[in-house]
Amino acid sequence: MEVKLHRTVLILSLLSFTAFSYAGLERFWKVSKEDDIEQQFNECDHLTKEQQQQLISTYQSIRDEEQQLNLKNRMDWFCQLSNDEQQRMRIAWQNMSTQERNAIKKKLQTTTDLEKRAQIRRDILSKYSLN
Repeated sequence: MEVKLHRTVLILSLLSFTAFSYAGLERFWKVSKEDDIEQQFNECDHLTKEQQQQLISTYQSIRDEEQQLNLKNRMDWFCQLSNDEQQRMRIAWQNMSTQERNAIKKKLQTTTDLEKRAQIRRDILSKYSLN
């Protein structure tokens, strides 16, 4: 019985060591992540002003391109609606609070099914329209 217990403990020890060594200790060692972040900040400090500006402008252009694409997709969707539906959506949008608008934006961004998006639009129109 004692031999089986020792074997079991030995096997579990080996398996746990293997799991840690395979996954990498940095996943379980919090200090190494903080050191890595600090190292990245230090690397940014060593960049010249021109390199820092180039890095910032590159990030801003990527962010702006994503925002423009997002706006274009929303405008394309809105333009596909009939004039009557567009006007009803404008009225419904004006009757919503900012929190409700943000919640609906998130819901529409996460929904990929066209039928579900249409249902969300119908719900918005029925809840917020004056008609």
